[in-house]
Amino acid sequence: MAIPRVHLSASHEPLVSEEARAVDAEDIPPVAGSHDTDIWLTAWQVAEGRFDVALDQHVAWSLVPMDQDWMARLFACRRAVALQRDTYADALRGTPGAPTWTHLSGRVARIDQISVRYHPSEDPAERGLVPETGGAMQHSVLSVREPRAHHGTIVGWIVRIRA
Repeated sequence: MAIPRVHLSASHEPLVSEEARAVDAEDIPPVAGSHDTDIWLTAWQVAEGRFDVALDQHVAWSLVPMDQDWMARLFACRRAVALQRDTYADALRGTPGAPTWTHLSGRVARIDQISVRYHPSEDPAERGLVPETGGAMQHSVLSVREPRAHHGTIVGWIVRIRA
């Protein structure tokens, strides 16, 4: 009885054909003018609400204070953002400890996409993946729906509103 021969072949071609895009150097935003306010938009809230904002668009937003610990972790004091558009903060209105609201309107003068790389936490009090401290990259975009090549994961946008 003859033993059947089995021929195996392998390829070094990737299973998923995806062109790797080079990541441009980080864009350094110009210093905000006296009529400019930078606002944080959280990526998952933008996706969940199918929210869009584009350069030169007029906006009128209700805002709450930004989480400064998060900003320090992302930027290590390279960039400051005092306010955020938080779609869940409205549920806290009228409750003890509710955030102070700021209403702002103006024209979108700049949008920076913010991306980070995550790594396993080395702090036993903080489990799971955490963003690389100070490693946030900023890339100027025309809209939150038109991302640029980036490293890691997009975690949000900083939108500059000019009053």
